[in-house]
Amino acid sequence: MAFYECVLLIKSQLSDEEAATVLDRFLKQVVQSGGTVHHVQKLGKKRLSYELKKERRADYVILYLEMKNTSDIADIDRLARLDERVIKSMIVRKEKLVLPATNASSEERPEERGESAKGSGEGEAV
Repeated sequence: MAFYECVLLIKSQLSDEEAATVLDRFLKQVVQSGGTVHHVQKLGKKRLSYELKKERRADYVILYLEMKNTSDIADIDRLARLDERVIKSMIVRKEKLVLPATNASSEERPEERGESAKGSGEGEAV
């Protein structure tokens, strides 16, 4: 099993329903490939640092995934590149999956999952 973080920048002009449709398409692809979606973090609409594909704002979404076959992640990357509603995407492989804390206080730590506790937590780009 391999863990991944997938960041999607979706066009901000889309309605909430259209953005949900784009996101559902990715989630269905992960499930069809035999993977698991552990968490979906919607960060909302934010201003981009620089213009991408003539867009100045984007809706940020982070998917925390676990895939059985590492070759299936290429299908998800291809889907992101072909979808016109996605401005930019990035998929990073992680040694262990660190989920964001939902209501974390200063003493609580984010949930960690992984095969081994070694590593610095840094990922490699796919």
